[in-house]
Amino acid sequence: MAAQQHRPVAHTPLRSRLRRASGLDHNPLCRPVDRARSRLVLALPVVLAALLAVSAAVAVLVFRAETRSEREAARHRHAVVATTVGPAVPDDLRTGSSGARAPARWSYPTGPGAGTIRVSTGTPVGTAVPIHVDDNGAPTAGARDTTAILSDAGILGLGTAAGLTSLAVLGCTVHRRALDRRAERSWEPEWERVEPLWTQRR
Repeated sequence: MAAQQHRPVAHTPLRSRLRRASGLDHNPLCRPVDRARSRLVLALPVVLAALLAVSAAVAVLVFRAETRSEREAARHRHAVVATTVGPAVPDDLRTGSSGARAPARWSYPTGPGAGTIRVSTGTPVGTAVPIHVDDNGAPTAGARDTTAILSDAGILGLGTAAGLTSLAVLGCTVHRRALDRRAERSWEPEWERVEPLWTQRR
């Protein structure tokens, strides 16, 4: 029976990089700079995954913080009905914005209140407009829904991810170019050491 032939094991690029990065590749042509390149290539996806996890954590923290802030603000926000006592003035007369402001009056347990409130353009005098006031009866911002809070958290999370990813890719590019320059400088002396082994010259 003929002896079984042993074929060399074909290594996938990933497996080859893992062997090279860990120092298990004993090929005499494998230089220290090649090992450093393999470590860099393998490290980049891990770093990017970690940065994405950090960005997601930032978004979650922002959502929780804004939710708590909104819950606390709701304790000091009260709905009342104001009555406009003057004409509505558009926010921007040049662009014809749909937003406007008008003087108004309202009642609250702390006493009567008066001030300028936001209304729709063209709101006539004497219109009842629901608004929110604080504990002192002064106008305050209305409640923010969950969608708005999610939007803020998502934008901040995406911004964090974009910024950190850009820094990681930039750092990887700078390091790779430094390795390329090092490889160019060391090519000739390394070839003088390896060439006899490669050509079996003595």
